[in-house]
Amino acid sequence: MHKIKPAQTISSAAIGRALDQLRTVVKQRGLKSSAVRETVAEVALRRPGHFSVDDLVSDLRSSGVIDAHPATVYRVLPLLVEAGLLQLTLISTGDGARYERAFEREHHDHLVCTSCGKVVEFCFEAIELLQRDICERFGFELTGHIHELLGVCKECRTTDAVT
Repeated sequence: MHKIKPAQTISSAAIGRALDQLRTVVKQRGLKSSAVRETVAEVALRRPGHFSVDDLVSDLRSSGVIDAHPATVYRVLPLLVEAGLLQLTLISTGDGARYERAFEREHHDHLVCTSCGKVVEFCFEAIELLQRDICERFGFELTGHIHELLGVCKECRTTDAVT
């Protein structure tokens, strides 16, 4: 088991590779290319950490590149997930689904502090093996998963013990 480093800033070359990957999926699905879709993808890929649709809409508007409507962003996000650029994550803090960059990042799961909202990204091969085994036993083909462990982090437990 190991802790995953937070997503680093993505290079322009990596953005180019990601957009090429998106264009391939768009073509396979019989869709037309779209500058708006690619702009949403680029801004999402450059965003650090976990983000909501509202966060992404705000980034798009503040960048001045496009004045994206939330409905447009909601329509683009599933395609970005399908293309492997983003990953859906729940980050169970009560405010719904969040996304994070998946492109050229190691797959990982999350520990979420239910007190302060701290998120620790980790990878544990034993969990991955068990998930694949369970799917195989029940005749499922694993296409993805969202795995979160909820608890209280050391800092919050220490703070609670002091007060």
